[in-house]
Amino acid sequence: MEKPTILISIPLHQFMDEMAKMIKEQLESGGLDNHNPKAKTILTTDQMMVKLGITRPTLSRWRKENRFPFIQVGSVVRYDLDKVLESLENKKRKSR
Repeated sequence: MEKPTILISIPLHQFMDEMAKMIKEQLESGGLDNHNPKAKTILTTDQMMVKLGITRPTLSRWRKENRFPFIQVGSVVRYDLDKVLESLENKKRKSR
């Protein structure tokens, strides 16, 4: 049996706010699949600062310099730990 589809018109900003809220909730709850042993480690700004041993201004500057990938939805910023570490390691190798 086919599921019914409802189409409604909403302003773009409202849609973006709702999507950002839903993504933020998923990120804060640990994502969709908490049972996957290969699940990505997604960190908040504070967690990433501690992990890298750097200050908030340094983290912000590195983000603006595109030293590593990050996820941003609205004002919420998150970091995939594996991708950040891989990116920093690659940049370190290139500078040698």
